[in-house]
Amino acid sequence: MKDLKLLDIFDSEFLEKKPKLHKDLMDFFDSLADGILITDSKGKIIIYNRAKEIQENRNRKEMLGKFTWQAYGYSGPEKSEHYKVLKSQKPILNQYSAHSKVDGVERFISYSTYPIIMDGQTIAVYTVGRNEDSLHQVLVDTIEKKRQHQQLLEKHSPVYTENGTRYNFSDIVGESEEIKNVINIGQNLSFLDNSILIIGETGTGKEVLSQSIHNFGDRAKEPFIGINCSAIPENLLESMLFGTVRGAYTGALDSVGLFEKAKAGTLFLDDINTMAMGLQAKLLRAIQERRVTRLGDSKAYPIECRIVAATNEDPFELIQAGKLREDLYYRIAGFTINIPPLRERKKDIIVLVEHFIRRYNKPLAKPYIGVDFKLKKILDNYPWPGNIRELENLVENMLVNSSGDSRYLTVENIPHYLEDRFLGKQKRPQQEEKPEKLTYNELVDQYERKLLKTYLEKNKWNYSKTARDLDLNRNSLLYKIKRLGLEND
Repeated sequence: MKDLKLLDIFDSEFLEKKPKLHKDLMDFFDSLADGILITDSKGKIIIYNRAKEIQENRNRKEMLGKFTWQAYGYSGPEKSEHYKVLKSQKPILNQYSAHSKVDGVERFISYSTYPIIMDGQTIAVYTVGRNEDSLHQVLVDTIEKKRQHQQLLEKHSPVYTENGTRYNFSDIVGESEEIKNVINIGQNLSFLDNSILIIGETGTGKEVLSQSIHNFGDRAKEPFIGINCSAIPENLLESMLFGTVRGAYTGALDSVGLFEKAKAGTLFLDDINTMAMGLQAKLLRAIQERRVTRLGDSKAYPIECRIVAATNEDPFELIQAGKLREDLYYRIAGFTINIPPLRERKKDIIVLVEHFIRRYNKPLAKPYIGVDFKLKKILDNYPWPGNIRELENLVENMLVNSSGDSRYLTVENIPHYLEDRFLGKQKRPQQEEKPEKLTYNELVDQYERKLLKTYLEKNKWNYSKTARDLDLNRNSLLYKIKRLGLEND
């Protein structure tokens, strides 16, 4: 081993002839907590440590000795990051992507890839996958517990913080797997610098998600600047984004643009597809060069902020329709998060209804009330084109329409102007007409119906317990319930 050279250590053919040396190297790299992948000057994998096996859920025996593009199933060398670094001699830093699946779910890891250069030649390429799982998981679990707890609190309007935000992941309400997956992806992307495109229908909570990502990551102490591109005329939007100098146009003053105001924080561009195509081209150039020039100025300023954009339509349909530049899409969609509409996560509808009841009960000076079974069915079957925003508006109006002693929200609480929208051809439940004079038996039935319903609701419709409280046989109680037409709402 006296004549062992550094070049030999990173040569796959040499290591094949020195199995003990290869094993010693593997043992050393197995002692590291981070995942390590090393390829030689031809692109063959020579080191694949235990941490990397765990990160990617792969068997190193199936990886060692293969070209990276073969081991990962790429169509050719040009798809392999190791091959790109081998040829360019430039590192690829702070990537976040999935190279494997666990139980059908992609496993994302954070990593960087570097060349090893000797005498101007690349002799090897190595990747370090940072092992952040345990710390990250503790943080995720803490946020999830806080999120579930806050859903039970009577919260009013969120308060703006110093960085210009109101929301965190703990403010996202829902128990469905769909919304939990969105939260998980958002948390994973929070610590990266790549741009993000959020896709979701109107009212799904795109800005809530973007603020949550900002507050969860390293940029939390920096400003969050949000702007709705559809609400501002083109000429004004351009000056707001890039800033102006005095005299750039009639009435123009020295002003700092939103790119500069965002500093090292986040610039959120909502409804980016409504931006004029000419302005999209200027935006693309600014993002590509990471520099921006104020209108009427010759000096360029560096862009430090992360860009999060949002659209309420499918981006590829927008590209086909000529409403979104394809090259801009690939710049802003470093990562994409799709927020599913409310109709695709029906498990969250009643959870959200109860959340909004708690939020608005106190300001309206009402006690906590539940949701009638018939109303639940109507809410489940409604398509919710306005999503969470529409649901919140409905609940607030229904609470206003409910009486002070109501115990449940019912179909009758739906505002009249929304009847056709939610009920369609259905009619409002009509109140039972009572005869002017009741017979003795009718009066007895009326009293018995009221008495039984009181005890049933008290015992949460537990028949055995209600029968004991009333000193009745259980079968007798069931008979009376059926005869009197009592139903559990």
